[in-house]
Amino acid sequence: MKRSYSSALVEHLRQHRQMVFVVGPRQVGKTTLCRSLVQKHHYFNWDNQDHRALIIEGPGRIGQEMGLNQLHEKHQVVIFDEIHKYSKWKDFLKGFFDVYGPRSKIIVTGSSRLGVFKKGGDSLMGRYFLYHLHPVSVREIIGPALDDKEIQSPIPIDHQAFQALYAFGGFPEPFLKANSRFSNRWIRLRQEQLFTEDIRDFSRVQEIHQIELLAEILRSQTGQLTNYASLARKVRVSVDTIRRWIKTLEALYYCFTILHLLEILKIPFIY
Repeated sequence: MKRSYSSALVEHLRQHRQMVFVVGPRQVGKTTLCRSLVQKHHYFNWDNQDHRALIIEGPGRIGQEMGLNQLHEKHQVVIFDEIHKYSKWKDFLKGFFDVYGPRSKIIVTGSSRLGVFKKGGDSLMGRYFLYHLHPVSVREIIGPALDDKEIQSPIPIDHQAFQALYAFGGFPEPFLKANSRFSNRWIRLRQEQLFTEDIRDFSRVQEIHQIELLAEILRSQTGQLTNYASLARKVRVSVDTIRRWIKTLEALYYCFTILHLLEILKIPFIY
C-alpha cells in the first residue's frame, strides 16, 4: 500500500543533499516504503552477513560496490538498513556522506533506536533529515496524498476499512491480512522481540523482566494518571529508574505520555 511519506521522501531525494533517516517502530513498513521509492537502488542490510562484511570494510568498499568511482548520469540511491546496530555506524555514515554525498542519495532506515541515539553528541549534525514513520492512520486509508492545508473539510472513510483498522491496528501486515489468528500471533511475536532485542540495547539483561512487568502494569492502567512512586513500589526500583524506563518504552513506541491540562499537576497520563 502507498504511504503518506512516499511523495515527501521522493521530493526530498529530488531536492536535498541531506541523508534521509526513516525511523519508527519495528515492522511499521520502513524498509518496504524506502525500497519502493525508486526502482533502481543499492541495498545493504546490517543483518545480512555478506552486507555486514562490506560495511565493516568501510565507506570505500561500499562506494566500490556501487560503482561510485565511475561516472553516472544520475545520483546512485543507496539504502542502509538496520545499520545502527553497527557500533561505528555514525562514523561510517559521516565518512560515506562526506566522500560520496555529491554522487549519491542516501537513505538510512532503522527502528526507534536510530532516533534515540541521535540525541547524544551528534557528529552527523546538518547531514540528515529525520522522518518518523508511524502505523497506518485513518488519513492514510482515505488517501495517502498529503495536503498543505492544516484544516480541511471532513472526508468519509470506508466502513469496512475503518473496522479493519479498529480491529487489527495500523501495522501494515496484520492490517492488510485482517485475520484474527494471524494478528494475535503477530502481536505476541512483536512483543517478544521488543523485550528480547530492542530493550536489551538500553538496559542490563537482568533488568528486562522488571521492565516487562512495568510495561504490563502501564498497559493495564492506560489512560490513568501515572503515580511514579506507586509504580516504583510495585516493580521494586527507584522512582528515577521508573522515569528512565518509561522514557525508554516511549522511545521504542510502546507507549506515549500526555501532560495534564493543569500545569500544577505535573503527573502525565500514559497511553
